[in-house]
Amino acid sequence: MRIMIPAATAALLLGASAEAAPVNLPALQSTVQYSTTSTGASGYGNYARATSKVVYDSAAGTYVVRDTGSLTTTATFGPANLVSSAGNFSTYGTAANSFRRLNLSPSNTLIALSYVDYGQWRRTATASGTTSVNDTYLVWGSRTPTASIPRTGSASYGTVVDGTFVNKDGAYAVSGTGNLTANFAGASITYSQTATGTKEVGSGSINFGTMTGTGSISYRSGMFTGTGTADPEHYRMDVNGSFYGPAAQEVGGLFRITGNGGQGQGAIVGHP
Repeated sequence: MRIMIPAATAALLLGASAEAAPVNLPALQSTVQYSTTSTGASGYGNYARATSKVVYDSAAGTYVVRDTGSLTTTATFGPANLVSSAGNFSTYGTAANSFRRLNLSPSNTLIALSYVDYGQWRRTATASGTTSVNDTYLVWGSRTPTASIPRTGSASYGTVVDGTFVNKDGAYAVSGTGNLTANFAGASITYSQTATGTKEVGSGSINFGTMTGTGSISYRSGMFTGTGTADPEHYRMDVNGSFYGPAAQEVGGLFRITGNGGQGQGAIVGHP
């Protein structure tokens, strides 16, 4: 089954025809490693975030992703191992090596994007009752040229987050909504995100509350960074991302949550 990407979206992201060679799409990515048992989790920690790439072959419909810590470790996902493309995500691979990618579609009920995409690459291995996990989140797309980042005015983006948080009790799927405001005239950002975590194995949840932060825009790199402030639930969120589209129509990047003895990371994307 071939993934159908709207022609307008493909042209915006790739700027190439279906016969073109594979395209290297600039990406940001981060990995959290951890081990889980029936009673909890251990050994969890974040790699340093990395500038990377996603190689997209429009003719074959494949994505090549690479490891954050070992750039020679790669995986390819495409029609041959597509599990499902229904709903908001396309899922590829197996339980041991899977890739979950946001569908760029006007009908996506989570968020409808045109210029930025993200995915979760998860690798697992189980031995003697312990499952070791590498959970990598990647954000890629058509970045705004640095010369086209606005220098005046401001823009507000409605955002969603999608990630993984781990503490001693286990791993939690992170989701939430909020906003990010870019003050282009002042080269600064503010953001607010309300998020929850749902335990992946067993029952339980985390209320992260509403996490806020401030940061700066670099006109030289076209990127933004933000540092969070601990909220009443004692969680904080930092962000690191870029603007996407010809004139900064969308934002995309990574977030990191810390607090209460746990940590996690994932993708944050948004549009007006």
